[in-house]
Amino acid sequence: MEGLNPPLKCLIEMHEAVQNGETVRFGVSRYLQTAQPNDDFAFTLRRFLFSWDQGQNWRAVVSDVKSPHRRALLEIIGTALLGQPVHSHLEELRIELIRVTEAEILQHLEMLPLKMLMPLLLFQFPAFLVLLFGPLLTKLLTEINK
Repeated sequence: MEGLNPPLKCLIEMHEAVQNGETVRFGVSRYLQTAQPNDDFAFTLRRFLFSWDQGQNWRAVVSDVKSPHRRALLEIIGTALLGQPVHSHLEELRIELIRVTEAEILQHLEMLPLKMLMPLLLFQFPAFLVLLFGPLLTKLLTEINK
């Protein structure tokens, strides 16, 4: 469950930076410093910032993103980098991302009993059958060998 919603972590860092009087860019860089090495959102965010810094078309990076929440967060970052106020947008997106994250957690919890049943079926049930039929098979084999 680690790294369930990286955009939410990034948004929280950005929101804290804005509340502390810092720039959104500072919050994004703080998120990128703590991001997991295999985090694909951090990779996309680095590509976005690189395109922004180089003066390239950063909207192409945004359009490549499939998730609407990630795309919205990148649009908010682009808006903030242009110097426009984004505090209200951050609040709205934070509420939406929390709702989506809770839905993902509930979906994961609903699948958990089925996932936990697999080791039981694959390992414990055959072992139980061996214990149950083992003595019967040994008695049958000794009777056959007589």
